[in-house]
This record gives sequence, structure tokens and C-alpha cells, in this order.
Amino acid sequence: MHNWLSKDKSVEAKDITIRGKKIPKIIVQILRNRGYDTPEKIEEFFAPSLRNLPDPFLLSDMEKAVNRIAQAKKRREKVLIHGDYDTDGITGVALLYRNLRDLGIDVEHYIPHRLIEGYGVSRSGIDYAVSKNCQLMITVDCGISAFDEIAYANSKNLDIIVCDHHKPKEVLPPALAVLNPKVSSAYPFKDLAGVGVAFKFMQGLWRHLRLPEDELYEDLDLVALGSVVDVAPLTDENRCLVKYGLKKIVNSKKAGFKALLEETGLKKEITAYHLGFIIGPRVNACGRLRDAQEALELFLTEDPERAAELARNLSADNQNRQNIEEMILEQARQAIEREGLKEHRVIVIGSEEWHEGVVGLVASKIAEEYARAAIVLCLKTDTAKGSARSVPGFDITEALTNCHNLLIKYGGHKQAAGLELKKENLLPLRECINQYAQRFDSNIFLKKHYYDLKLDLKELTPDVVYFLKFFEPTGNENPQPVFLGKDFEVVGEPRVVGEDHLKFGVRKDGFSFQCIAYGRASDILNLIPGKTRIDCLYTVSEDSFIGKRKVVLKIKELRRCGS
Repeated sequence: MHNWLSKDKSVEAKDITIRGKKIPKIIVQILRNRGYDTPEKIEEFFAPSLRNLPDPFLLSDMEKAVNRIAQAKKRREKVLIHGDYDTDGITGVALLYRNLRDLGIDVEHYIPHRLIEGYGVSRSGIDYAVSKNCQLMITVDCGISAFDEIAYANSKNLDIIVCDHHKPKEVLPPALAVLNPKVSSAYPFKDLAGVGVAFKFMQGLWRHLRLPEDELYEDLDLVALGSVVDVAPLTDENRCLVKYGLKKIVNSKKAGFKALLEETGLKKEITAYHLGFIIGPRVNACGRLRDAQEALELFLTEDPERAAELARNLSADNQNRQNIEEMILEQARQAIEREGLKEHRVIVIGSEEWHEGVVGLVASKIAEEYARAAIVLCLKTDTAKGSARSVPGFDITEALTNCHNLLIKYGGHKQAAGLELKKENLLPLRECINQYAQRFDSNIFLKKHYYDLKLDLKELTPDVVYFLKFFEPTGNENPQPVFLGKDFEVVGEPRVVGEDHLKFGVRKDGFSFQCIAYGRASDILNLIPGKTRIDCLYTVSEDSFIGKRKVVLKIKELRRCGS
């Protein structure tokens, strides 16, 4: 089990009581391993409060930004909101647009076309703002590296407020105000998504205008969706915003959310998983394949019939996107085998036939499958454009910085980036970035499966199951707890369900549970009831069946004992 790694720091935990509730030591131990090592931190984890959110005025330039918006309202100036074409950008634009419109400000929106204009602040967007007689432009989820474009806007007498969360360069763009937690030394939480920064901006404005902040909380549905889909860490402030945002989605007054829930068949219990893997891909799809206008319209329209039509369109786009992604991924796998790239620490591949809007998703799949950083490029006549995805411990944007002389432009986070280069530099980039990757510990590039701690079936008490639910919302940096099971006896006849999922039972010390192993149908021949014993990594969930809730173990990895 060399690649099954424990996160357990062997801190001996005890049951603790918070607000009259006894929390089992197993839950306390998981939280201690994750840094929640005092009763106060554990209470904040289980019951985060919107009242405890950091002061928006701790963000540098917040005072300037809210004064400029207040001035625009007073002078009846027009304001353009310029977003990005992904879910984070779309939800951020929708949040600012809805709130500024409700304040009586004359507001326009602009989202660049991915395939025509590319990522970031667009000159076309600036020209559009000027043509609409806007005096102020707010960028959402972009702008921190748009030096030339913001200088161009300044030459047109267009003031710019940047709302961004991407990593800044050494100097800041020449904007009127830059709102970015990564720029603000005083701001305690650095990892807000773009929509989170937009929310803080409105929070600052609401305080400046002495308006009730509860009104803003209605838009936490947008904040939750954008934050989860952008894979922002679900810790601290993000976790609080997403936790309350998920509750808002189920009862959202927005026609767009109602239509999405109807279209996807999601009704009651919506988790971060549903946002990340069911709703988010639909919202992202049209921006990947054509332009993102319909996704934005979905969150702005008040018309239920139009919202239902838009949600259907996004589902169709998503199906098309899935088909394209599967085709590119298969071709990429073949190229990796053919060119002997799977031993490279950074897999760099490209093709003239690949769709620019989908290569980022393919890069993610390759990084996951091969435990390597991946750069997947769409080759054009003279240039190559694409996306990079990484593995934990290897900062891909830093790696690209090391090879910046080979790039036309690039930018992003530790784990994801976009880039453009001359086509002739593809092979030099492959060489340069792999030389850089050699400086890192080889263990970073091994496939690993982490678990929180070893847990026997007899320890899986109703209280433990109850408190495991409160880890939601789970996701980046707050994963669902994973347990190591040792020497479980396989019971009940294993059977294949769905396309390729395996259902069976396990027993130990007189305790037994039903299990499901997704995508593991091929293991059916290895599991003989009463004879086979397995070690496994599993998560715990509850299934509702005829009104009763039943605990089910979801098997992530399994091995026959001794294998």
C-alpha cells in the first residue's frame, strides 16, 4: 500500500462537547489533523457565521472603489462590468450587475468571446464601454495583469476598478483601484474566488451606503456556484460563503437557478459536488464552445420560460462538450504513448484538431490519470494556445514563469494556468519546463491516495455518521473524510449495477455494511463471498430507501489482503 498515504498526525484526540453536543473523538481527530486544533476552531468549522466574515475594508483600495461607485450613482454615470467567460466570471458579473442595477445605476455588461478575444480584459470590451458612453468599468475575475489594456482604457478617460483573485505580477496595473486579496497584506483570507471578491466589493458598498447587508446574502447562491466551480479552497471564508450559498440555491428566487434545478432533476439536498459536476459544467459549456452570453442571461432573466429554454440550451452544449472532450482525451492518450511522454514530469502535447475551449478539461484529466502536470495546446497557423493543470506540490504558473521567454503570454494559479506561445516553441517549452521540474522531489509525480485515518466498521457509530455530514461543503482543501479499512470480509453476492459499478457487502467483528465501488465492475471476479478479504479506502454516505436512511460505504480503492 505504498501509495495509500495517511494524513493522520497521530495526535491522540478525545471526545469534546460543544454547544451541548458530544463530538466523537474520531471526528475531533480528523479535524485536528486538518489544523482545527482548539474547541473554538472546531466550533467555527461546524457552525461558521456570516457575522464573522472579514471586514471588506481590509482589502486595499476598497475605500477608493466604493467612493468611485457612489460618485457614479450620484452623477448618473454609466458603468460597464467586464467579466470572464467561465462560471466564476459569469456569476461575478451577474452579482455586480444585479446589485448595481437595483441601486439605480445604469449598468452594461461585457464578456469576451473565448475563441475570438481570448482570456482577460479585452480591447473590444473597452471600446464597447466607450461606445456606450460609460465612464467607469469594473473587471471581474480578470484584470490583474491587463497592463496594456488598462493603459488603453485610461487614454479613453475610462476609469477602471479591478476585481480579481489571480496572482499579481510584481507591479500592479494602472487602475483607479485594485481589489484582490492576494495584493492586500491586511486581508486575512487570500483565496477568494473572483465572485467572492465581487461580493466583498458589494459588501463594502452596502456598508458605505448604510444599506442592510441581508439583501446581499440573497446572492450567495451565485457566490457558492462560482467559488466551487473555480475550485477555490473550501476553507475559512469560502467555506462560510459556500455553506450559506448552497442553502440559498434550493430556495433561490432567481429564475435561472430554478430552471437549472428543474433541468438537472436536483431538488432538495444540493452539495458542492452537484455544483462542481452537474450544474457548473453546464454553465461553463457555452463559453467553451461558443460564447458565454446565454449563461450570463440565465442568471439575469426574470422570465421563467426564457430561463427554462436557456437551461436546456446549456445542457445541449454540455453534452456536445463531453463528446469533444472524450475524443480529444483519447487522441491525447495515444500521443502520450506514441511519443513516450508518460515519464515526463510535465506532459506537453498539442494538435491542430483540438478545440481550444476544451483543452483545459483534457489537461485536468491527464494530470489526474498520469499524476503529472499537463499542458494541452490547440495549434494554429503560427501560434499555440492552451491550458495547463498541475499536481499538488508543483506550482505550474511558477514553472511557466521559469520559461517565460518562450511564451507570448500566460497567467493563472498554482494548479491551473492559460498560455500562448509561438508554435515553433512547443518542443523548447517541453524541454525547458521538464528541466525545471527535475528540481522537485520525484514523489510529487507519483499517483497517491490519501486517507484521514484507519477506521474499523465497529467504530462507524451513528454519532460518527451524523457528524461526517457537517464536513460539507467538501471540495478543494476540505475533502470528504476518507478512511482506511483493513481486513474486511466480502459478504453478499457482488453484482454490477449501472454501467460499470460494483455493489457488495463487507463484514468485520460482527458489523457489516453495504458498499459501492464506482467504475470497478472488472473486480467482480476477484471478490468471492466468504473467502475474499480486502483492504480499502472508503468514504461514508447515506442513501434514502423507502423513507429509511441507510449507511453505504463508497469504495475509492480496494486490494485483496496481501496483494
